Order: sequence, then C-alpha cells, then structure tokens
Amino acid sequence: MLNSEPLWAEKEIELELDLEKVHVIADQESMSQVWINLIHNSIKFTPSGGTITIQLKEHETVVEVRIRDSGIGISEEQKQHIFERFYKADSSRNRAYGGSGLGLAIVKKVLDLHQGEIKVESEEGNGTEFIVCIPNYEEK
Repeated sequence: MLNSEPLWAEKEIELELDLEKVHVIADQESMSQVWINLIHNSIKFTPSGGTITIQLKEHETVVEVRIRDSGIGISEEQKQHIFERFYKADSSRNRAYGGSGLGLAIVKKVLDLHQGEIKVESEEGNGTEFIVCIPNYEEK
C-alpha cells in the first residue's frame, strides 16, 4: 500500500483505513498484485480531493477486504465485463485514464487460485466498492 502513497498524495486523496489484524494463508507476492491493482484503480478513477476507504475484517470463514472510492463509478453494463482480459470501459475512458485492461483480470485470476471471490458495487458518478473475500483457513 505504501508503494501507492506518492500517487494518492499527489492527488490529495484522503485515505481512510479500518484494518483488523487477520491471519490468511496465501501467496504473498500474488496477493500483493491484487491489492496494488485495486488500490491503483481507485486512485486512478478518484478525482483530486476524493476519498478512498480500505476496510479489513475477519469473519468466521473468510477475510473480507473492502476498497471503496469516491471516483467516477462504473455503469451496470461495464460491471458485467470489468474482470475480462483487455476489457476497457470505453474509448473515451481509455484515452483519459490509460491502462492495459489486464489489472482486474489479474485480480480475478489470483483470487480464483486462492478460492476467493471479488464483487463490485458501483453506480456511475458515485464511486466504486470492490469487496474481496478470501477463505480463512486455520492452520492445524
């Protein structure tokens, strides 16, 4: 997360953290890619002076991470495709925001390999929230 600090500081984005201490068995390097991609997307699509909130909660069988931003949001049509490889919302958005269209596909693939899941809640113009659930396996 600290790797992203220059990006959110430059845009004067307020970062709110609500992090519980949790225990997850996962590949650290690939899960780092998940967080980097999701946080960078939030920063990219949140205007200067906006807010990003990251919550980490442990439930009985899963660890839940919520990354919510006050950005441009995602339409219902776009939500159906955002985890597809090379998908970009539209050509005008691509020109304004750049990107390869691979970030969220990588996130989905890594989470699938960890038997996790990702959901998106968003309304165009009203920000986006990604909800990541990762199984909370207890070491025996």
